[in-house]
Amino acid sequence: MIRINLIRGKRKKRRELNLGFAFLFVPLVVLAGTLYFHTVVNGKIRTLQQNIQKANADIERLKKEIGEVEKFKARKAELQKKVDVISSLQKDRTAPVKLFEGLSAAIPEKCWIDRLDIAGEKISLSGVALNNNTVANFMTALGQTGRFRDVSLGSAEQVLMANAKLVRFNLTFLAVN
Repeated sequence: MIRINLIRGKRKKRRELNLGFAFLFVPLVVLAGTLYFHTVVNGKIRTLQQNIQKANADIERLKKEIGEVEKFKARKAELQKKVDVISSLQKDRTAPVKLFEGLSAAIPEKCWIDRLDIAGEKISLSGVALNNNTVANFMTALGQTGRFRDVSLGSAEQVLMANAKLVRFNLTFLAVN
């Protein structure tokens, strides 16, 4: 059997959803979210633009420093060339002294040098001696100094100078470094 209660008792009221408030609230939330997103994105854009400006300023500063470094490198290379030239001159400074010292030690008495040509290691000289033995002694002495090698006689001829018979000679040899 079915029972039906016809007495009106206390019923719970059903609440109705107020949609008018929702129509106002949702667009406000969307608008607030959009404004927040816009603000955040603009802040990031500003930060990135500031970073770009700082980076560009750093690039300009570094370009100036690179220019200074390049000038320094060029100056260093120039100074290094000068140092190399000075070192070369310092090293070669004693070579002529040693050459002339060896020649002066080897020249016998009654022998005179008229001309001396130096081209790198090759040395040629011409002179006058009293006789052929003096020229031979000079050639031997040049070889024995240890500063010269491959001593060879180019020519030796007898000439009359100041009413005396002398020998004009030409020698070629190499200098030992």
